[in-house]
Amino acid sequence: MSGSSLPPHEHAAFAVSSRLISCLVTENLLRAFFLDTKQLTTRTTGILVILSTSVISEQPVITRALRPDDIFAIVPLRGTPVFKDTASANTKHGRVVGLVDPLDMMPEVYILTESDPVCLKDELSEIILSCLVSPPWELGNFTTLKKCADPMFLWNKFVKDMFVQRSLSDAIAEELNSSMTWQLLSYSNPPRCPTLTSPPIVWEQSLVEGHPTHPMHRARMCANAPPDYDWYRPKIHFVRVPDDSLDTRGPFAAMMRELVTKAAAASNMKNPQDLPGTTFMPVHEMQLSTVCAKFKNVQVLEPTIDALGQASIRTVLIPELPNVALKLSVNMKITSALRTISHWSADFGPRFSRDIVPKLAVDHKIFEVELEPASANYAGVEPSIRKHFTAIFRDVYVPKPGENVAVVASLLESGHRGVPPDVSAMEHVFGLNTNAKRVAFLDNYMRLACDALIPPALYNGVVFEAHAQNCLLRFNSSTGALLGLVVRDLGGLRIHPPTMNASLGTAFEFLPGHCVVTDTVGETYPKFYHTLIHNHLQRMIRLLGQHYNGVGWEMLRKHLARVIPRDHGLWKAWMEPELVAGKCLLRMRLENVHDKMVFSPFSNMLLYRPEPQQVSAAEGERDDGQLPATKTTRRYSSWLPGLLRWIRVEG
Repeated sequence: MSGSSLPPHEHAAFAVSSRLISCLVTENLLRAFFLDTKQLTTRTTGILVILSTSVISEQPVITRALRPDDIFAIVPLRGTPVFKDTASANTKHGRVVGLVDPLDMMPEVYILTESDPVCLKDELSEIILSCLVSPPWELGNFTTLKKCADPMFLWNKFVKDMFVQRSLSDAIAEELNSSMTWQLLSYSNPPRCPTLTSPPIVWEQSLVEGHPTHPMHRARMCANAPPDYDWYRPKIHFVRVPDDSLDTRGPFAAMMRELVTKAAAASNMKNPQDLPGTTFMPVHEMQLSTVCAKFKNVQVLEPTIDALGQASIRTVLIPELPNVALKLSVNMKITSALRTISHWSADFGPRFSRDIVPKLAVDHKIFEVELEPASANYAGVEPSIRKHFTAIFRDVYVPKPGENVAVVASLLESGHRGVPPDVSAMEHVFGLNTNAKRVAFLDNYMRLACDALIPPALYNGVVFEAHAQNCLLRFNSSTGALLGLVVRDLGGLRIHPPTMNASLGTAFEFLPGHCVVTDTVGETYPKFYHTLIHNHLQRMIRLLGQHYNGVGWEMLRKHLARVIPRDHGLWKAWMEPELVAGKCLLRMRLENVHDKMVFSPFSNMLLYRPEPQQVSAAEGERDDGQLPATKTTRRYSSWLPGLLRWIRVEG
């Protein structure tokens, strides 16, 4: 059974609930045990029993019997999670879980309830209850299960015993609800799957679910937008701004002059004249009222022009201005972050594109960076205000004859119209219908990813934000052969300036307070792990069926060992420790921070190896007739209590 077999509303609810549960467990907000059920049923590998907030403080070993109030929720698993391996990890209550992914979960969440003839009684519920017997469980009258198809219930159950301000709790609940609403719309009317020859913008607009692990993965909250607003087809407005109110970089004024002229022609309106001492600025139509309210010296002009939103929503393409994208501030929340643009990003992108990118240690045959040639940001006001009025031009990678590009996030999606359930776009479009083809594709992709993205981190102290939405895959549009990667969006890099400048012979300077700057080169590695390993390559490994058998991780270790010197700090940070600093999406929201990252110890997936003879019931024969893969986990050691504190890192 998969989520795609559920009605759209239940499917959307589970999409949010599974991500919420994954964050609660993986970020060490709630404790969880795994109970093996493979001897009792072929339907699941086991059950995940998540404990309530009331037992968080009971460290390190729970010796007493656990009662109904101690159980937060129960989720049957299609695959085995990653375990902690402390002295207390294999307990009488089950194995302690360190990391669980939404893809590990069956599309069912249960809560305990008192005996009730109308409550759930089926084979699976009986098996679950048979695992929770005394000792070490004391259920009393709570001997039935009830399905929970409401992530709001789970959120309220979690937060009621936490010291969280009511206003923050309500805000998070609203974001979760928005995520479910927009996910429901997507499931109810899914896009068609693109093809090898589909234009890149079709790939951009083919996302079904979006972020793989963020509980607010589909949230789109903007007070100015009607509920049915089409974010993929906005209008762009234009305003005139005095030059002394703008900080511009690159040929911004000239590029805007061209765009305004094309907008006037497209809308059949008079072309606005150039006025000395002023510059045109573009404004997303859902940002226009904010700009007019916060910036009094702007003059709204008549021409508008239609645009096409990329996957990020706030970056758009304008057909009349080919090969250029426009990134605009929008006063809206996507996931849980406000999608405005800081003056730091506006200042940095054009200078970094001009002075640094051409000198980086990269193989240009397989790796390209979409440069940001020009930008403008309102000046003379507080950063919290000026971030609402920013525009950045970005060069769009132009495919060579016979090739095409697709944003990698779209390849990792499933649920498209016309595609079998649970088959990703990657498998469908590239014809990965056998295990051998999936293994070969994954091996080739990871070779390209490591060769393209690792060298700047190794030799220049420059880490690109390499999550799947920022990476484009280049491929032959006839054969599907993989050719290389393109990375975009320079706002989320991590850079150690002394290493970069020394390696390139530059004297590049950063505005004070810029979040891309790190004090040590080692501080660039955690976000690199989060974006490239945790959220990008892990997703691909799992979708191609190479996670539980360990094959995907073995291939990745092979490529990393080929690229990273053994004596380099990146090797020591990634290839040796049992634990890595994992970015905590939910903890960040609970701390109400957006300009800092919160880390907690995560199991290092780069060390994942099989446990022999642990066979999953969840990955049966595939459509190619392959035998069931061995679902395995690696045990992890040395979860030092001191590592369990929340670690804040600037940026």
